[in-house]
Amino acid sequence: MACAPANHLLSSRLPALFVAATLFAGINPSTLLAKELVIKPEQIKQLNIQLTDIHKATKSIVTTLPATIIAPINTRVAVTAPFAGTVLRVHGLPGQPIRQGEALVTLASRDLSESIVRLKQAEADLQIAEVLALRQRELFQKNLVMANRVAEAEAQVAKVRSAVRESQRLLTMGNIQINADGSYALTASKDGRIVEIRASPGMALQAMDAAAVIDTSRELWLQAQLPANLIGKVIVGDKIELPWNDDGKVISIGITLDPVTRSTSLLAEIPFNAEHIAGQTTTITIVRPSSEKEFEISTSAISWIGGASYVFARTEGGFSPLPITIKGRTEDIATVEADLRPGQQFAVNGLTQLEKMMSGD
Repeated sequence: MACAPANHLLSSRLPALFVAATLFAGINPSTLLAKELVIKPEQIKQLNIQLTDIHKATKSIVTTLPATIIAPINTRVAVTAPFAGTVLRVHGLPGQPIRQGEALVTLASRDLSESIVRLKQAEADLQIAEVLALRQRELFQKNLVMANRVAEAEAQVAKVRSAVRESQRLLTMGNIQINADGSYALTASKDGRIVEIRASPGMALQAMDAAAVIDTSRELWLQAQLPANLIGKVIVGDKIELPWNDDGKVISIGITLDPVTRSTSLLAEIPFNAEHIAGQTTTITIVRPSSEKEFEISTSAISWIGGASYVFARTEGGFSPLPITIKGRTEDIATVEADLRPGQQFAVNGLTQLEKMMSGD
């Protein structure tokens, strides 16, 4: 019985005494660390070592990334002015809902007036050309003119009709609404919500300048930068979790690396949330279904010994440092792969004292 204290002292100082020897002999130091650290219950209380149970992982954390909420491509529409002009009136404000066909901005435009005049002239020319072509066909049927005269007249009709169609297209471009006083209004092409109004009364807009921007969908996307070391580990279709308890999925991963950040772009789609707007930053966690060998633990339970990760598992006589492989982690939890079992307890507090005891301090 007198040998017990000596055995306890030797057990607690084994790593400090033999790490150099094991390295020299080619022995893996993790074999040494697997030895049990004998600690009595009263010592556990004195050292304020807290315990928690090990749980099977319900999901496998791949990584966490900072991300920015953005509007999906092609759902944010710029409302442009097809004719240069001066802004007379603004009909909406950012954040307001807008229905298809409702006016956003009204402009006075000389270019519009000239286009209307050109259309009327082209329509008059078309009527004249059609009358002349009809007359040439009648004369040809009476053998009074050659066939080429008819062809020339019909070609003129086609030419003028083309000019009419082009003038009509210009006047309907951009879903504009022409008012009785000669002004015109830019209208919403779809139902949506006004993102911004870029025009103000008295402002001069050039042709094809954007006067307003509207969102036509409530869908939201997230954009993040995926580090080079995670390319191939994260794939399209992976599930993402958000701080506000919503889920989304990865829809796109870039195929080129930014030479400065050494990362590529990742896009994910998420459900609409009225509290979140484009430009807002957040954090996403990419997760997958877990395997049978994966467990979920608190990050405060992870110890780093000799550059490797361990947990201090509770044993009958104290604690034993067990090696783990960290698959992924957030600020609070980590998914690890290890030779553990559900219900097994491990230390989540007092790790510094345990590490010192392992080193013999």
